[in-house]
Amino acid sequence: MAVSYKQETKNLVRHTVIKEAVQLLTNQRSDACCVRRSYVRDLYDYFSQLSESHEQQEAQKIDLSYIQEWERLHANSIGTKRPDELLVCYLSGPEPENDFNEFVSLGVLPQNIWAFESERNTYLQALTSIKTSEYMQPKIVKTSIEKFFEISPRVFDIVYIDSCASLISDQHTLRCIASLFKHNRLNSPGVLISNFALFDTTSSELAQYIDIISRYSYIRSHRSAPLYEENGHLQYGNDFTQEHKRTEESIEDAYGEFISSSLQNIASIVIPTLRFCNSTYLQSLSQTAPIRNPAFRLQDINTIRDNTLYKFFATNQYLQQNNSYFLGISKAEKMRKEIEFQYNYDLLSSLQKVYLLKTTNTDICPEIQETLDYFDTDPTLYQFLDKPNKILFFDAVINQLSCPMHYVTNKSVRLTYIAKQTRMFTDLLLFDDCRYIYDWLPAIHQIPSAFSNPSWQYTFRFALDGLIKQRMNYNNEFFFQGSVISKTIDGFEAQIMSSRTKIN
Repeated sequence: MAVSYKQETKNLVRHTVIKEAVQLLTNQRSDACCVRRSYVRDLYDYFSQLSESHEQQEAQKIDLSYIQEWERLHANSIGTKRPDELLVCYLSGPEPENDFNEFVSLGVLPQNIWAFESERNTYLQALTSIKTSEYMQPKIVKTSIEKFFEISPRVFDIVYIDSCASLISDQHTLRCIASLFKHNRLNSPGVLISNFALFDTTSSELAQYIDIISRYSYIRSHRSAPLYEENGHLQYGNDFTQEHKRTEESIEDAYGEFISSSLQNIASIVIPTLRFCNSTYLQSLSQTAPIRNPAFRLQDINTIRDNTLYKFFATNQYLQQNNSYFLGISKAEKMRKEIEFQYNYDLLSSLQKVYLLKTTNTDICPEIQETLDYFDTDPTLYQFLDKPNKILFFDAVINQLSCPMHYVTNKSVRLTYIAKQTRMFTDLLLFDDCRYIYDWLPAIHQIPSAFSNPSWQYTFRFALDGLIKQRMNYNNEFFFQGSVISKTIDGFEAQIMSSRTKIN
């Protein structure tokens, strides 16, 4: 019996997210970015009206032509598009007309719509379904969408991956999404729509997900997060017990948050870190390669700060090495393998390398030592809120070369609903490569000279502040200290994701 996806609730969710995606990338496109075009000028105006303050004195050193130039760069980076200029793709399933009709009704050209199906019987059902429709479109390609990302240079504005599986499963949906970002198949700005099922709460998966979600949340909210051994058992502090209990009591909400975090991490941290450490770019900063299969001691784990993802996976490996009783170790390891691909240096090695590069002075290329000294000692670097330092330099340069896709926190749409008997979690995430920030940077050895120009430096730091405000509530891996203004000031607040709306 063929499966149908025309339920009223499913239709509502489909319509809501597709309509929002098209609107974001067309008539709302000027706001479809991490940093609004007026942000730098707004900060300049704010500081300029702070009478007799150091911030006013420094801001007024800016030649306004630099702000105008940055605004031109921003406009070129974001651009404009009409619905009929959007290119979209999605998983076909047996009823490809469901998503197709939504896109067409919103002005997307039928010829710009691609659908993918790898399972033979489902593919044949899809062909039969399309034969009775008004259009002989979309293009239904008999292959996995992941394989298409690997072999085709097509770049899409909207990618809709509607999975019937849970987040970490044998259907490899996470690997598919990682492939999307690895091969740069999403335009900027671009929208990823995903749909994951709740795991089987009557199986051992429940305890596994409670463990890894509570562990990730605890590490993110406790920057020191000590792991210690007592009576032969590895454990965290008393706060972890409370975190574990909160997760257990609200597992569906916690699972939804973990889905969003996982997708955001893949695009903005995982793939860029792997890309950087497996390229010749690393040699511009470091004299040594990453350490394959790093081994961790307890003291190594407890020195990791301000890097949730690295500490999470490093802790998991340490627990695995020591035969810990933590239940989610195998599930977290499976997740890591899903998102890291077959690079020369794996994810954990790459995360460790970037972390050590930023936090230690070992193995640094001599050519950049003068630049690092400049950030550490130059008295002319005005602080504003956070004083620029060498970590900001590393973050900026690494991201300039590794091309992350940053998520636009305040434009996310997150829904949950029940399809038949299964709870589903839908995320619409808007991504922006922020080239209006990274392309403002010169090359590595030109940065001290650029920073010595207040107009250039402050324009860059004001723009960067906007990106920091988008991610500071959710990630601490990059730009942990780089703000120029408090997150509580009206117009420059730290952004938050919308709560997940329950449809039923």
